Amino acid sequence: MKKELKDKFGRVHNYLRISLTDACNLNCIYCNPVSNTAKTNNNKFLSFEEIYRLINIFASHLGTRKIRFTGGEPLARKNVLQLFERIKPLKQKFDLEYCLTTNGTLLQNRLEELTNAGIDRFNISLDTLKNNSFKDITGKDKLPDVIESIYEAEEEGSSYVKINCVVIKGINDNEIPDFVEFFEDRNVTIRFIEYMPFTQNGWDKSLFISCEQMKKKIENEFKLTPVSKINASVSDEYIIAGYKCKVGFISSISNHFCSSCNRLRITADGKLRLCLFTGKESELNLKYLLEDNLYADEFIAEKIADFLQLKNEVHPPPEILAKMDYNYMLKAGG
Repeated sequence: MKKELKDKFGRVHNYLRISLTDACNLNCIYCNPVSNTAKTNNNKFLSFEEIYRLINIFASHLGTRKIRFTGGEPLARKNVLQLFERIKPLKQKFDLEYCLTTNGTLLQNRLEELTNAGIDRFNISLDTLKNNSFKDITGKDKLPDVIESIYEAEEEGSSYVKINCVVIKGINDNEIPDFVEFFEDRNVTIRFIEYMPFTQNGWDKSLFISCEQMKKKIENEFKLTPVSKINASVSDEYIIAGYKCKVGFISSISNHFCSSCNRLRITADGKLRLCLFTGKESELNLKYLLEDNLYADEFIAEKIADFLQLKNEVHPPPEILAKMDYNYMLKAGG
């Protein structure tokens, strides 16, 4: 029987993020630096049938209505289109929304097949508009590919194209107004995201710039008008006078949104995580529960509901997060 998935603080969780792989073809300094050692063997990933079953459990028994596929780079998962085609009937049966977060380098010429397979929204990562900076941040020379993917996604007709830009002081914070100018006539939302501390990602307070500071950089040149915030939205969004694009700000560190959190995460190897900022001790091994069909869907749903009661009211401060040993962004799925 379907029910609301509610924690002990009364927060309803109807949004599930599923990582399809922790492999990525970029080495972004804030997520997958070259020094990163947190990788999973491919044979330990959730199979497509296991992902299908989990979506069915969450949608039919726990009230999930939105699912985002992440990574790593989700399009790097072998035969990923087959997965989306396999789970499309669940989208239709339960009126689900399917979203994809991608770095954009593998998205070109795939928009039509992905939307036909059921993907409704695309979030594309782009942290700089400069070729040299892009290579410094990601380790690769792929900026034109990402820009083209954004254009294709917007032109495909999806009204839900979002650009995710992680802002790091001294690296790309001087480009914030440039993003507005660059995408002025595009129907996209540019979301500026605070640099968050994860294991081995080099976070330091001196590199941090708050969303309030980012916003002021834009307000110095443009007139912003706030957009009504949707419940549980992580982004404060604004329209810009005379421009088609919108901007948003995600203040995970300076002004967290834990009180309205509605998200759960499943890692590529099948661990349920209650929070983006969590340790190894706060995981439920769903892959184990799925193996050999030993447990009924109803039993697994009850285990998930019980496990949710362990979720904390708020995440720790950044100084604590920066010292955690197992808090890899790549494994958590962003």
